Amino acid sequence: MRYAALGLVAVVCVAAPSSVRAQDSLLGMAVRTLDTIPDAQYFSGREGLDDKKDGFLVLSVAGISFRDKHGVVIFDLPMVEITDVAHETDIRDASVGKKLLFGSTFSGTRKQEFVTITTETNSTAEAIVFKVKQNTSTRAVAKINYYRKKSGAKVLPDSGASPVNQGNPLPVR
Repeated sequence: MRYAALGLVAVVCVAAPSSVRAQDSLLGMAVRTLDTIPDAQYFSGREGLDDKKDGFLVLSVAGISFRDKHGVVIFDLPMVEITDVAHETDIRDASVGKKLLFGSTFSGTRKQEFVTITTETNSTAEAIVFKVKQNTSTRAVAKINYYRKKSGAKVLPDSGASPVNQGNPLPVR
């Protein structure tokens, strides 16, 4: 009888954390069924939010929600306030010292991609910049524009390739 009672306590103790895990996984499943842009880092542009923050974007017809890695909402952008969405690629060449130390082949360049969401309200306008994973900015802009169209906003066709900014361009001769 003593062993049976211990077994019952062990089952109760093990069952409690699994129910908590089930609730967390249900929240995770709910967020995953929505359209998301993973690994987005808030860079700048939001009034009152000065620090960079890691998280992900959740897209819907109602708007865009930026959440931290735990799923907590940091801020929301209603779709009716979004006026423009653009992407940009920034390529920074390695410094001269790095090229001398590692050689031009191994010094490498750093490529970063950004998505800029421009919003306007009656009282203010903002250009909110997110840094996204490499080779995902075009997809992110297409998804956001898809939801803008579904919400009834007029969206201009994409102009094609994103602008590329080079950090250390070669001098003109």
